[in-house]
Amino acid sequence: MPVNYAYNICQQTPQSTATLGFSATTSPYCSAFAAAEVNNLFNLVVTPGWWGLSSSIYHSMQAQFDHRCSHNFSILANFTWSKLIDDSSSDWGGFWSLDVLGQDFYNRKAERSVSAGDVPKRFTLAPIVELPFGPGKRWMNRGVASQVLGGWRIATIYTISSGSPFGITDSAYGYCNAAHTLSDRPNMIGNPLPPGFHQSPNLWFDNQAFDFSGTCPGAGLVTFPPNSCCDVSKAFGNAPRFFSNIRNPGLDNLDFSLQKDFEIPVGERTRLVFSADFFNLPNHPEFSEPDSNPSDGSAFGTIGSTAGSTGGVTGFNRIIQLGLHLYF
Repeated sequence: MPVNYAYNICQQTPQSTATLGFSATTSPYCSAFAAAEVNNLFNLVVTPGWWGLSSSIYHSMQAQFDHRCSHNFSILANFTWSKLIDDSSSDWGGFWSLDVLGQDFYNRKAERSVSAGDVPKRFTLAPIVELPFGPGKRWMNRGVASQVLGGWRIATIYTISSGSPFGITDSAYGYCNAAHTLSDRPNMIGNPLPPGFHQSPNLWFDNQAFDFSGTCPGAGLVTFPPNSCCDVSKAFGNAPRFFSNIRNPGLDNLDFSLQKDFEIPVGERTRLVFSADFFNLPNHPEFSEPDSNPSDGSAFGTIGSTAGSTGGVTGFNRIIQLGLHLYF
């Protein structure tokens, strides 16, 4: 019985990817039969994050001041000034991650931006002070006052930090567009932080500075022509993967701790420590990231909640924690 072999070359190009999406391999070099077979494989767009094709570069200046305990006082201060640039910040950050797929694998330079982990400036200050009262101290080292006021120490941690960079994530997968990429990005038509713009939770940046007609925008966002979408010629927008000038809200936090030692006459090292810890002592609001999904329409760019959690309580509200620790 004769055996026949047939070979086909299926070429994927930027143009075919933007125009044909799932059928990106349907080109003059790929027969209709072969194209029908490969299209059963979901999507042949290469995923750079998965295959370890990413690159990054990091520069920083780091400074530290450390005063060891003397005269009942110690302090540690750290400052970092840095920049981290890459073209994919993780292999897999979730199905809507900006690092799952490059917008256009044939233009890797378009993916290069500040990294998701880029935090340009961060300062931390941590002093500890033992109050000069009580046995062995300078003042009130005898009597009842010594027992009441002695053994106290104060510790704080103050942190101020830049926010991480903002990136647009289209959770509609871009599937309204033939390109079928998960990382559709809009085209820039203006300055998202124009002079005089006041950032607030109501609007963190100007969401009218983008043309979303190549993606899947919700109502209230700009498209050219109006109320249009799915323009394959705009499938690969020129907005960066992460914006260096649009930052998520930074951190400005003060934690405070008050502690007192009680000597217990059982063994040489037995003692009881009382602590009162105050997380976010000023109760300063720490806001979450702005809405990054253009499918949410006019809510895109707004902030609707506070961020994170401390001690299992959402929102970084002030938390007071009291404790007793027995050391023996």
